[in-house]
Amino acid sequence: MGSALRSRRSHRAWIVPVAAFVVLGSATLPPAHAETPAGTGSATPSPTVLAPPADSPVDEIVGGDDLAATGVPLVSPSAPPLPAVDAQAWLVADAETGDVLAAYSPHERRPPASTIKLLTALATGAALDPDETYVATEEDASVEGSRVGIVAAQTYTVDQLLHGLILASGNDAAHAIAEAAGGQDATVDKMNDEARRLGAFDTKAVTPHGLDSPGQLSSAYDLALIGREALDDETIARLAAAAVYDFPGTDGATFQIQNQNRLLGSYEGTIGLKTGFTTLAGHTFVGAVERDGRTLIATILGSEGRAEDAAAALFDWAFAAPETQPVGHLVAPDEVEAMVTDASDEGDILGRNPLDDYGDALSSPGGSSDDVPPVVWLSLAAAALAGGVGFALRRRRPKSSGRYSSR
Repeated sequence: MGSALRSRRSHRAWIVPVAAFVVLGSATLPPAHAETPAGTGSATPSPTVLAPPADSPVDEIVGGDDLAATGVPLVSPSAPPLPAVDAQAWLVADAETGDVLAAYSPHERRPPASTIKLLTALATGAALDPDETYVATEEDASVEGSRVGIVAAQTYTVDQLLHGLILASGNDAAHAIAEAAGGQDATVDKMNDEARRLGAFDTKAVTPHGLDSPGQLSSAYDLALIGREALDDETIARLAAAAVYDFPGTDGATFQIQNQNRLLGSYEGTIGLKTGFTTLAGHTFVGAVERDGRTLIATILGSEGRAEDAAAALFDWAFAAPETQPVGHLVAPDEVEAMVTDASDEGDILGRNPLDDYGDALSSPGGSSDDVPPVVWLSLAAAALAGGVGFALRRRRPKSSGRYSSR
């Protein structure tokens, strides 16, 4: 995707629709399913605003302050109506420019299921030669959930294991690759290091395969960063676009595995990337489509149905609206480095925010005029007694602009 991928722009973003009043409450994981609204409608939902994760090295929302809003579609007011999207959180962006074209709860942390395997591939790729061999263990072969069919004591190349990881979403392949790269714990550490390098501060990896595990979380925004980096990795991009592969069986035989991304071969221009499913996460997806000189990436979290269908609806919308103004941007690694350096220089260190992501959250009224910037209001304890007296917090200027099947 070249140098254009690394060129990012800052934009003035708008939240649509927005609340006209302040609510102080507690944000929790949403119910099992919600079809996100399309358009504004007559009843305006009340958004909440997430603080950055407590362990984030920066004190701002990555990609633009307006992307902190949850519970409302984020889209330019001049854009065509959004489709209904079967997901708890989603995002669609231009992978080349980094423009976030529309989103819903993009920084809400949710279980990623097997989409986290893209991070596994990114974190281990540099350390492993594709031709390097690995002898599988019984522990590899017996991992829970979806498996590509690794056999204990059989020798595999790293390239074969990566095919099993990306195409078949094999948890056995993920376990084996992690062992080949230094072990489960070391690989998870590498995954978290890679996430931080990319600016994916909502992401915390606990396993290399994505099975539901306490604390394993990501966000629609972070998965877009991870997916875009995977597209820029020649090996991962090649695997993600492959429809079938002959995986080694026993006694020199092979068997065919198929890519679980149902958009491949059925949706024009699809070039990858990764599906996911667990009981807790629901259906998840990171997908990319290249058409008419544009490369779009969409991420889906918490879908009850086929997450690929939800992504296809977003792709249809985005390709039909090429002039849509962005509501945020996907940061590049060099931008992340500058953000972290600036925050460190300003004394914005880890632990500076006592709120966690699902503790108290603030509702955000949104501006509707270029002359009046959006603000976030913090209710004082005395406000309820004094008729809603509050004060405005100055917005920071963006520095640029149960373990079940995991498949």
